[in-house]
Amino acid sequence: MATARTLISSAPKPFRSATARYRDVLGRPGARAFFIPAGLARLGVAMTGLGLLFSVQNATGSFAAAGTATATFAIAEAVAGPQVARLVDRWGQAVTVPVVVLVHAAAIAAAISFAGIAPISVTLAAVVVAGGAMPQPGALAAARWSALVTEPAALRTAFSLEASVNDVVFLSGPVLVTLASTTLVPWAGSVAAVTLVSAGCAALALHRSTGPPARPARGRAAGRTRSSLRAPRFLAVLGVNLGLGCFFGAVPLLVTATATAGGLRPLTGFVLALSSAASMVAGLGYGALRTTPRPTTVQLLATILLTVGVLVAVVWPTLLGLSVMLVVGGSAVAPLLASSSQIVQATVVPSERTQAFTWINSASASGIALGAALTGTVVATSGTQAATTLVLVLVLTAVAAAVLAARRNGAWEQP
Repeated sequence: MATARTLISSAPKPFRSATARYRDVLGRPGARAFFIPAGLARLGVAMTGLGLLFSVQNATGSFAAAGTATATFAIAEAVAGPQVARLVDRWGQAVTVPVVVLVHAAAIAAAISFAGIAPISVTLAAVVVAGGAMPQPGALAAARWSALVTEPAALRTAFSLEASVNDVVFLSGPVLVTLASTTLVPWAGSVAAVTLVSAGCAALALHRSTGPPARPARGRAAGRTRSSLRAPRFLAVLGVNLGLGCFFGAVPLLVTATATAGGLRPLTGFVLALSSAASMVAGLGYGALRTTPRPTTVQLLATILLTVGVLVAVVWPTLLGLSVMLVVGGSAVAPLLASSSQIVQATVVPSERTQAFTWINSASASGIALGAALTGTVVATSGTQAATTLVLVLVLTAVAAAVLAARRNGAWEQP
């Protein structure tokens, strides 16, 4: 410990200042007690879809059945997630999360057990329940940060830290689940994923001191005529994350198709990892800034950067061009996620924040599904260059939403 402090004290001043900002938010009372379990649970979330694919494919011998199961899971999660989050806002994390986790774990166990034995419809029914009851540890942690941290600069640092953790788990999760499922037994990845989700969320729920208070519905408050989830700036955040999701959904297909065509398929994983690496660095840098720029301005600049990255791939349709796209575009991801959380915290009333953070996930998931479906079709019919042009058009959805938000910025208080 003394050695670490000596190294930090001898480091350049900007590095020491950035480190101090992250130490400050993690040093808040109870912060580490929910940050670490939420991170473990998010790692389990990142492993769940691929683990389910391995489990169902091995049991049925059909990639079609496995693909249908994972798609069904994703759709159920995107549709039901905000409704589950509404219950969390109403009754509190300590009451709601353990029940949701129990249902999710039981449904995953049923899906794995029924696959290959019962009719596929039975497996898919279990998958629907598992997806609908998938906990959202990222949203749960974000709601806690919103309640724990009040200063805008410190909140930006906290949300940037969360965005960087997101990059870490979605970079390492697929690797871990693949290792577990291919070196042990095919369903080992699913077991590891559900164990991490259950243990992490249970520990999170048991830590009550930082949990946002339950807010039972009491009808409309005087003077409040509609939900804050209908606020224009929140809807703009959903548009930004929809466009970002399209990028996420399209990239694996573009990279895989381009690498395969060039005989470089073994490089696919490395190239895809560039986006997460760039996002992680950008996120930590955004959280360490001394000043606090307007989140709407950050979103506009970041969506433009994302578009420039895709434009590089349009004019340079090679694996190297896609690598540049992932570095440039990836640098926009974490700032977009962090600024989205900042806007939610400043826009949405506390009684609806868990729902709002979960709606962001659903918007991104919808974009992933749309981007993957359209890109896969165009790659098959017209080639990767045409598909990359399509992705450019889809990403402009995020730019348009960010522009609308920036135009209304004068009427908004600074988050």
